[in-house]
Amino acid sequence: MFLGEFHCQADTQGSLTLPGAIRSVLEGELTLTRGIERCLLIYPAGEWRQLAAKVQEQLRLTRTGDRAFARLLFSGALSCVPDAEGRIPVPENLRQYAGIQEDAVIVGLYDHLEVWAAHRWMEITVHLEARAELPSQNEDYPSI
Repeated sequence: MFLGEFHCQADTQGSLTLPGAIRSVLEGELTLTRGIERCLLIYPAGEWRQLAAKVQEQLRLTRTGDRAFARLLFSGALSCVPDAEGRIPVPENLRQYAGIQEDAVIVGLYDHLEVWAAHRWMEITVHLEARAELPSQNEDYPSI
């Protein structure tokens, strides 16, 4: 399970170094792709296969929105394996999509990671905190 918020920097080649706390949980191949809201997603290979199967099962290619979501998710996807220092390559097109120039934030979300440009993550957290302060005035939170 991935939890936490980790700050890191993209190097001059655009690679990100995964923090030690994350590397200790990861094993083997990862899939990196575009996420919703201009972040990037990192999935361990097994979790990615499960997600891809769910997407294939639930999306209808006759619906415009479903095709758009599938294109967003799959067209930017690439497989990678972190090197000995925990670096993963982030191609220019994905860095541009997420707005990652130097500072990035990696966020653990149960079965996957999100990678945000640091300035975007700050905007998102301000919005989340404001929502949490007034939950009765916002849409319902999921019932657990």
